[in-house]
Amino acid sequence: MLPSSHLQPYETFKQILKEVKDTLFQDTVDREVLRGVVAKLQDYFQNQILVLDLTEQDPKLEQQVQAFQVEMNKQLKLLSIDMTFLQAAKQPSTVDQRLNQASDRLTLLLHYCEALLNQE
Repeated sequence: MLPSSHLQPYETFKQILKEVKDTLFQDTVDREVLRGVVAKLQDYFQNQILVLDLTEQDPKLEQQVQAFQVEMNKQLKLLSIDMTFLQAAKQPSTVDQRLNQASDRLTLLLHYCEALLNQE
């Protein structure tokens, strides 16, 4: 289980993920704004999640959390790339494909977050 001091940053991150996912398929979504929101999401992860100290935890827990963090970081970077491609997309089918890919990544990030928050 994550230490209580680590729960709030992950809960906040989870809430931000949900908000970003909810905005993906709005009819009036501004691609540039969406890209900025994803950049802020990455910044939050870098500055609020990755800085949490796990060294005083059980080594097994520390390894599990670090594994999740590596995967989450990778998905965030790929999400950022998806946003770049989305911004350049001209065809409606390409836009839909990029939005669906971004949605899948956000869903995966939410699952990782939930797994960390629900660890026993």
